[in-house]
Amino acid sequence: MGDDHAKRLEDEIKQLKIDIRRIGDEPGSPRVKFGELFDDDDVQQYYEALVGTLKSAKKRGVIDFKGQMLLKGMHDNVVITITEEESKV
Repeated sequence: MGDDHAKRLEDEIKQLKIDIRRIGDEPGSPRVKFGELFDDDDVQQYYEALVGTLKSAKKRGVIDFKGQMLLKGMHDNVVITITEEESKV
């Protein structure tokens, strides 16, 4: 079961980078506001726990955002950025 969870998380982080670029400020941009990402229909359908995926991706250095955790409503305008090292998909 642990391997399944790790694989799912790895897949979600890869998809997260794709979704950030798809929804971002400009087409292909490595930045998106949390509220825009959270409200996207495809994002809502795909992720089991978006906030958990964001925390894991930040911990791994894949993305960056201000603060430790993002909450809908309160943090809608917080920008999530794909980090420089990971920006080449």
